[in-house]
Amino acid sequence: MRYLIPSLLLIGTLSGCDIIDTPKATIGPDTGPGGGVTRNVLLEDCTGHLCNNCPDAAIRAQQLKAIYGERLVVVGVHMVNSFAQPQSPNYTTDFRTPAGSDYEQTFQITSLPTGMISRKPLNGSIRISRYSWSTAVADLIDQTADIDLQVDTIQYDAGTNTVSGTVRGIILNPFSGPQNITLYITEDHVIDWQLDNSATPPDVPNYDHRDVLRAALNGSWGQAFANATDQVGDTIDLPFSYQLPSNVLQPANCALVAYVYSTTGADQYEVKQVVERKLVE
Repeated sequence: MRYLIPSLLLIGTLSGCDIIDTPKATIGPDTGPGGGVTRNVLLEDCTGHLCNNCPDAAIRAQQLKAIYGERLVVVGVHMVNSFAQPQSPNYTTDFRTPAGSDYEQTFQITSLPTGMISRKPLNGSIRISRYSWSTAVADLIDQTADIDLQVDTIQYDAGTNTVSGTVRGIILNPFSGPQNITLYITEDHVIDWQLDNSATPPDVPNYDHRDVLRAALNGSWGQAFANATDQVGDTIDLPFSYQLPSNVLQPANCALVAYVYSTTGADQYEVKQVVERKLVE
């Protein structure tokens, strides 16, 4: 058993990770035709309420979600000040997050709409046009996973406005380098203004913003989770407890998204597995 020192966080605490040698079969993961665990895919829809083509991208993301179901996790990340900063008199809500700003800078996102598909480059670019999202998702979603990831338990306490639980990972194939885990809170069905060039008039007051990133609970880049010394079959348990961020409107519409990604090497930032779990089920 290996214990990781917990991080002190601004809006919550983690209890650290326990790594235990236990059989993979205890999880009951989604499996592909051959019985192996397949990769889920993270679609980060980089968007903004002043981006008049972003509603078309959001439609495409939801169409893919309808095809792949829980195997595709969609997150709307508002960024780029010219598209996402508040603007009077109508666009006064600030959907931006510190994490979104970090990703904008790191991945050099200057124009919208665009997206990242498990942060894996397509044709040499990590920034992928909405017209290619379908291709990028299909390329990854049937691959064999290196780790099985589950939100093993989750509980929302309305009295303290706190979400807590455990994320569990089981090593399926050895990693070549260290892997971090990041925890998101997203909120679905946020009704607010959106510029939409397909609407008449284009300023839409009751637009349905889907899967909005509210916060990266353990920081933009998460924390250490797995590494090259972990053995196939090792189980990693990550207890967590966080108070929901103040920008959340309806906890019942929120979900916890957990993803593991590579921190170094040729596949740096690539998301190896992702899972989503509703706060209130």
